[in-house]
Amino acid sequence: MPEPWLYLKSIVASAIGSALFVLALGGLRWSSTETRLKIACVLGIGFGLVVGYYVLGLQFAWPPFNGLDRFLTIILPAVLMIELIAAFEPVPSWGAWLLRLSFAASIPRILLHGSVYLPSHGTELPVWQAGVTLLVCSGLLASLWWLLLCLSQRSPGVSICLSLCLAIQCTGLTVMLAGYIKGGAAALPVVATILSATIVVGLVSKRFGAVANFGIASIIGIGVVSLYGLLFIGYFFGRLSAGSTMAMLFSPLLCWVSEIAVMRNRAIWLVGSLQLTLVAIPLSVVLSLAKRDFDRDMAPLLYSDRRANGLDL
Repeated sequence: MPEPWLYLKSIVASAIGSALFVLALGGLRWSSTETRLKIACVLGIGFGLVVGYYVLGLQFAWPPFNGLDRFLTIILPAVLMIELIAAFEPVPSWGAWLLRLSFAASIPRILLHGSVYLPSHGTELPVWQAGVTLLVCSGLLASLWWLLLCLSQRSPGVSICLSLCLAIQCTGLTVMLAGYIKGGAAALPVVATILSATIVVGLVSKRFGAVANFGIASIIGIGVVSLYGLLFIGYFFGRLSAGSTMAMLFSPLLCWVSEIAVMRNRAIWLVGSLQLTLVAIPLSVVLSLAKRDFDRDMAPLLYSDRRANGLDL
Protein backbone atom coordinates (compact mmCIF):
# COMPACT_ATOMS: atom_id res chain seq x y z
CA MET A 1 0.00 0.00 0.00
CA PRO A 2 1.16 3.58 -0.65
CA GLU A 3 2.76 5.35 2.34
CA PRO A 4 2.26 9.11 1.83
CA TRP A 5 4.26 10.16 4.89
CA LEU A 6 7.25 8.05 3.83
CA TYR A 7 7.03 9.46 0.30
CA LEU A 8 6.98 13.01 1.64
CA LYS A 9 10.06 12.39 3.79
CA SER A 10 11.88 10.92 0.80
CA ILE A 11 11.00 13.92 -1.40
CA VAL A 12 12.13 16.44 1.23
CA ALA A 13 15.36 14.56 1.96
CA SER A 14 16.19 14.25 -1.74
CA ALA A 15 15.52 17.91 -2.47
CA ILE A 16 17.47 19.24 0.52
CA GLY A 17 20.38 16.87 -0.04
CA SER A 18 20.68 17.77 -3.71
CA ALA A 19 20.34 21.52 -3.17
CA LEU A 20 22.90 21.66 -0.34
CA PHE A 21 25.40 19.58 -2.30
CA VAL A 22 25.15 21.80 -5.38
CA LEU A 23 25.50 24.93 -3.25
CA ALA A 24 28.43 23.54 -1.29
CA LEU A 25 30.37 22.40 -4.34
CA GLY A 26 29.64 25.06 -6.90
CA GLY A 27 27.17 27.66 -5.76
CA LEU A 28 28.77 29.36 -2.80
CA ARG A 29 32.01 30.26 -4.55
CA TRP A 30 32.13 33.50 -6.48
CA SER A 31 34.98 31.96 -8.48
CA SER A 32 32.71 29.17 -9.71
CA THR A 33 33.10 28.29 -13.36
CA GLU A 34 30.74 26.68 -15.82
CA THR A 35 32.55 23.35 -15.46
CA ARG A 36 32.38 23.50 -11.66
CA LEU A 37 28.64 24.15 -11.76
CA LYS A 38 28.03 21.29 -14.19
CA ILE A 39 29.98 18.88 -12.00
CA ALA A 40 28.25 20.14 -8.86
CA CYS A 41 24.88 19.68 -10.53
CA VAL A 42 25.53 16.05 -11.53
CA LEU A 43 27.06 15.08 -8.20
CA GLY A 44 24.30 16.90 -6.33
CA ILE A 45 21.60 14.97 -8.13
CA GLY A 46 23.46 11.72 -7.44
CA PHE A 47 23.78 12.54 -3.75
CA GLY A 48 20.10 13.50 -3.53
CA LEU A 49 19.07 10.23 -5.16
CA VAL A 50 21.12 8.19 -2.68
CA VAL A 51 19.58 10.04 0.26
CA GLY A 52 16.05 9.82 -1.15
CA TYR A 53 16.16 6.11 -1.90
CA TYR A 54 17.71 5.42 1.49
CA VAL A 55 14.83 7.22 3.22
CA LEU A 56 12.34 5.52 0.92
CA GLY A 57 13.76 2.15 1.91
CA LEU A 58 13.85 0.61 -1.55
CA GLN A 59 15.73 -2.69 -1.49
CA PHE A 60 18.26 -3.13 -4.28
CA ALA A 61 19.15 -6.62 -5.46
CA TRP A 62 22.59 -7.43 -6.83
CA PRO A 63 22.85 -8.87 -9.34
CA PRO A 64 19.71 -7.00 -10.42
CA PHE A 65 16.63 -9.19 -10.38
CA ASN A 66 14.18 -7.17 -12.46
CA GLY A 67 13.83 -4.08 -14.62
CA LEU A 68 13.46 -1.69 -11.69
CA ASP A 69 16.60 -3.05 -10.02
CA ARG A 70 18.53 -2.56 -13.25
CA PHE A 71 17.19 0.97 -13.60
CA LEU A 72 18.28 1.91 -10.08
CA THR A 73 21.65 0.12 -9.98
CA ILE A 74 22.83 0.40 -13.61
CA ILE A 75 20.91 3.00 -15.63
CA LEU A 76 20.88 5.89 -13.15
CA PRO A 77 24.57 5.54 -12.11
CA ALA A 78 25.57 5.23 -15.78
CA VAL A 79 23.79 8.39 -16.93
CA LEU A 80 25.27 10.29 -13.99
CA MET A 81 28.73 9.12 -15.00
CA ILE A 82 28.18 10.05 -18.65
CA GLU A 83 26.98 13.54 -17.80
CA LEU A 84 29.86 13.94 -15.35
CA ILE A 85 32.35 13.09 -18.11
CA ALA A 86 30.57 15.44 -20.53
CA ALA A 87 30.86 18.27 -17.99
CA PHE A 88 34.65 18.51 -18.34
CA GLU A 89 35.91 21.05 -20.86
CA PRO A 90 38.48 18.76 -22.56
CA VAL A 91 35.66 16.42 -23.66
CA PRO A 92 34.45 17.52 -27.12
CA SER A 93 30.75 17.72 -27.85
CA TRP A 94 30.97 14.87 -30.37
CA GLY A 95 32.61 12.70 -27.70
CA ALA A 96 29.81 13.44 -25.24
CA TRP A 97 27.21 12.62 -27.87
CA LEU A 98 28.98 9.37 -28.75
CA LEU A 99 28.69 8.32 -25.11
CA ARG A 100 25.04 9.37 -24.95
CA LEU A 101 24.00 7.61 -28.15
CA SER A 102 25.88 4.43 -27.22
CA PHE A 103 24.17 4.44 -23.85
CA ALA A 104 20.76 5.11 -25.41
CA ALA A 105 21.25 2.11 -27.68
CA SER A 106 22.03 -0.16 -24.74
CA ILE A 107 19.30 0.87 -22.28
CA PRO A 108 16.42 -1.21 -23.76
CA ARG A 109 18.61 -4.32 -23.83
CA ILE A 110 19.69 -3.77 -20.22
CA LEU A 111 16.15 -3.26 -18.92
CA LEU A 112 14.74 -6.24 -20.84
CA HIS A 113 17.51 -8.63 -19.80
CA GLY A 114 16.11 -11.96 -18.66
CA SER A 115 12.57 -11.10 -19.76
CA VAL A 116 10.16 -12.81 -22.13
CA TYR A 117 10.69 -10.01 -24.63
CA LEU A 118 14.08 -11.39 -25.63
CA PRO A 119 14.20 -14.60 -27.72
CA SER A 120 17.23 -16.02 -25.92
CA HIS A 121 15.23 -16.93 -22.83
CA GLY A 122 13.08 -19.77 -24.04
CA THR A 123 10.34 -17.71 -25.69
CA GLU A 124 8.89 -17.98 -29.17
CA LEU A 125 9.50 -14.32 -29.93
CA PRO A 126 11.24 -14.04 -33.35
CA VAL A 127 14.72 -12.57 -33.32
CA TRP A 128 13.79 -9.93 -35.89
CA GLN A 129 10.86 -8.74 -33.79
CA ALA A 130 13.01 -8.37 -30.70
CA GLY A 131 15.62 -6.53 -32.77
CA VAL A 132 13.07 -4.10 -34.17
CA THR A 133 11.68 -3.48 -30.68
CA LEU A 134 15.12 -2.66 -29.29
CA LEU A 135 15.95 -0.45 -32.28
CA VAL A 136 12.71 1.53 -32.07
CA CYS A 137 12.98 1.98 -28.31
CA SER A 138 16.58 3.20 -28.59
CA GLY A 139 15.62 5.58 -31.40
CA LEU A 140 12.82 7.11 -29.33
CA LEU A 141 15.18 7.84 -26.45
CA ALA A 142 17.94 9.25 -28.66
CA SER A 143 15.47 11.46 -30.52
CA LEU A 144 13.95 12.90 -27.35
CA TRP A 145 17.38 13.49 -25.82
CA TRP A 146 18.71 15.25 -28.92
CA LEU A 147 15.62 17.41 -29.48
CA LEU A 148 15.51 18.68 -25.91
CA LEU A 149 19.21 19.47 -25.81
CA CYS A 150 18.93 21.33 -29.11
CA LEU A 151 16.03 23.33 -27.72
CA SER A 152 17.96 24.16 -24.55
CA GLN A 153 20.68 25.76 -26.67
CA ARG A 154 18.18 27.79 -28.71
CA SER A 155 15.91 28.76 -25.81
CA PRO A 156 17.83 29.15 -22.50
CA GLY A 157 15.95 28.73 -19.28
CA VAL A 158 14.73 26.14 -16.80
CA SER A 159 11.35 25.36 -18.37
CA ILE A 160 12.61 22.21 -20.11
CA CYS A 161 13.88 20.77 -16.83
CA LEU A 162 10.63 21.69 -15.12
CA SER A 163 8.63 20.02 -17.90
CA LEU A 164 10.67 16.86 -17.36
CA CYS A 165 9.81 17.05 -13.65
CA LEU A 166 6.11 17.25 -14.53
CA ALA A 167 6.40 14.28 -16.89
CA ILE A 168 8.34 12.15 -14.40
CA GLN A 169 5.91 12.96 -11.59
CA CYS A 170 2.96 12.07 -13.80
CA THR A 171 4.72 8.84 -14.76
CA GLY A 172 5.22 7.89 -11.13
CA LEU A 173 1.59 8.52 -10.22
CA THR A 174 0.30 6.72 -13.31
CA VAL A 175 2.49 3.68 -12.63
CA MET A 176 1.19 3.61 -9.04
CA LEU A 177 -2.41 3.80 -10.22
CA ALA A 178 -1.66 0.94 -12.60
CA GLY A 179 -0.76 -1.21 -9.59
CA TYR A 180 3.05 -1.02 -9.57
CA ILE A 181 3.54 0.86 -6.28
CA LYS A 182 7.30 0.35 -5.99
CA GLY A 183 7.93 1.39 -9.59
CA GLY A 184 5.91 4.56 -9.16
CA ALA A 185 7.58 5.45 -5.85
CA ALA A 186 10.99 5.28 -7.56
CA ALA A 187 10.07 8.44 -9.49
CA LEU A 188 9.71 10.63 -6.38
CA PRO A 189 13.41 11.12 -5.47
CA VAL A 190 14.19 11.71 -9.16
CA VAL A 191 11.68 14.55 -9.39
CA ALA A 192 12.84 16.09 -6.10
CA THR A 193 16.54 16.08 -7.00
CA ILE A 194 16.05 17.39 -10.54
CA LEU A 195 13.73 20.15 -9.34
CA SER A 196 16.00 21.31 -6.52
CA ALA A 197 19.14 21.17 -8.68
CA THR A 198 17.39 23.12 -11.44
CA ILE A 199 16.34 25.88 -9.04
CA VAL A 200 19.78 26.18 -7.45
CA VAL A 201 21.66 26.10 -10.76
CA GLY A 202 19.24 28.63 -12.25
CA LEU A 203 19.85 31.03 -9.37
CA VAL A 204 23.60 30.57 -9.32
CA SER A 205 23.90 30.90 -13.10
CA LYS A 206 22.51 34.45 -12.95
CA ARG A 207 25.95 35.59 -11.87
CA PHE A 208 27.20 34.75 -15.33
CA GLY A 209 24.42 36.55 -17.21
CA ALA A 210 20.66 36.80 -17.50
CA VAL A 211 20.41 33.87 -19.92
CA ALA A 212 23.14 31.64 -18.51
CA ASN A 213 22.29 27.97 -18.98
CA PHE A 214 25.05 26.24 -17.01
CA GLY A 215 24.29 22.69 -15.94
CA ILE A 216 20.95 22.54 -17.76
CA ALA A 217 22.23 20.07 -20.37
CA SER A 218 23.32 17.67 -17.62
CA ILE A 219 19.97 17.94 -15.85
CA ILE A 220 18.13 17.33 -19.12
CA GLY A 221 20.18 14.22 -19.81
CA ILE A 222 19.49 12.76 -16.38
CA GLY A 223 15.82 13.73 -16.60
CA VAL A 224 15.29 12.25 -20.07
CA VAL A 225 16.89 8.94 -19.16
CA SER A 226 14.93 8.77 -15.89
CA LEU A 227 11.64 9.52 -17.62
CA TYR A 228 12.36 6.98 -20.34
CA GLY A 229 13.47 4.27 -17.92
CA LEU A 230 10.42 4.61 -15.67
CA LEU A 231 8.04 4.62 -18.63
CA PHE A 232 9.84 1.65 -20.18
CA ILE A 233 9.42 -0.34 -16.97
CA GLY A 234 5.79 0.72 -16.62
CA TYR A 235 4.97 -0.31 -20.18
CA PHE A 236 6.84 -3.62 -20.45
CA PHE A 237 6.50 -4.80 -16.85
CA GLY A 238 3.46 -2.87 -15.65
CA ARG A 239 0.09 -2.00 -17.12
CA LEU A 240 0.76 1.27 -18.91
CA SER A 241 -0.86 1.53 -22.32
CA ALA A 242 1.14 2.46 -25.41
CA GLY A 243 -0.85 5.67 -25.85
CA SER A 244 -0.27 6.88 -22.29
CA THR A 245 3.41 5.94 -22.48
CA MET A 246 3.99 7.90 -25.68
CA ALA A 247 2.01 10.90 -24.41
CA MET A 248 4.11 11.16 -21.25
CA LEU A 249 7.39 10.49 -23.03
CA PHE A 250 6.98 13.16 -25.67
CA SER A 251 5.05 15.75 -23.66
CA PRO A 252 8.27 17.75 -22.91
CA LEU A 253 8.67 18.30 -26.65
CA LEU A 254 5.76 20.74 -26.46
CA CYS A 255 8.37 23.15 -25.10
CA TRP A 256 9.32 23.67 -28.74
CA VAL A 257 6.42 26.11 -28.87
CA SER A 258 9.03 28.71 -27.93
CA GLU A 259 10.40 28.47 -31.48
CA ILE A 260 7.18 29.72 -33.06
CA ALA A 261 7.87 33.10 -34.63
CA VAL A 262 5.30 34.95 -32.53
CA MET A 263 6.92 33.69 -29.30
CA ARG A 264 10.56 34.43 -30.03
CA ASN A 265 10.64 37.99 -28.71
CA ARG A 266 8.35 37.47 -25.75
CA ALA A 267 9.44 37.66 -22.11
CA ILE A 268 11.17 34.54 -20.83
CA TRP A 269 8.65 34.08 -18.01
CA LEU A 270 5.75 34.23 -20.47
CA VAL A 271 7.30 31.72 -22.84
CA GLY A 272 8.17 29.41 -19.95
CA SER A 273 4.65 29.59 -18.54
CA LEU A 274 3.19 28.69 -21.92
CA GLN A 275 5.59 25.79 -22.31
CA LEU A 276 4.71 24.31 -18.93
CA THR A 277 0.98 24.81 -19.52
CA LEU A 278 1.11 22.96 -22.82
CA VAL A 279 3.14 20.14 -21.29
CA ALA A 280 0.70 19.84 -18.38
CA ILE A 281 -2.34 19.39 -20.64
CA PRO A 282 -1.60 15.89 -22.03
CA LEU A 283 -0.16 14.82 -18.68
CA SER A 284 -3.40 15.83 -16.94
CA VAL A 285 -5.41 13.85 -19.46
CA VAL A 286 -3.24 10.76 -18.97
CA LEU A 287 -3.47 11.04 -15.19
CA SER A 288 -7.25 11.49 -15.32
CA LEU A 289 -7.63 8.39 -17.48
CA ALA A 290 -5.37 6.42 -15.14
CA LYS A 291 -7.46 7.51 -12.15
CA ARG A 292 -10.64 6.49 -13.99
CA ASP A 293 -9.20 3.04 -14.73
CA PHE A 294 -8.03 2.69 -11.13
CA ASP A 295 -11.49 3.53 -9.76
CA ARG A 296 -13.04 1.03 -12.14
CA ASP A 297 -10.60 -1.88 -11.77
CA MET A 298 -8.61 -1.53 -8.57
CA ALA A 299 -10.72 0.43 -6.09
CA PRO A 300 -13.39 -2.30 -5.72
CA LEU A 301 -10.65 -4.83 -4.91
CA LEU A 302 -9.14 -2.57 -2.25
CA TYR A 303 -12.59 -1.97 -0.76
CA SER A 304 -13.20 -5.73 -0.60
CA ASP A 305 -9.87 -6.25 1.16
CA ARG A 306 -10.70 -3.58 3.73
CA ARG A 307 -14.04 -5.20 4.45
CA ALA A 308 -12.43 -8.64 4.72
CA ASN A 309 -9.95 -7.31 7.27
CA GLY A 310 -12.60 -5.44 9.24
CA LEU A 311 -11.17 -2.03 8.36
CA ASP A 312 -14.28 -0.60 6.71
CA LEU A 313 -16.17 1.58 9.16
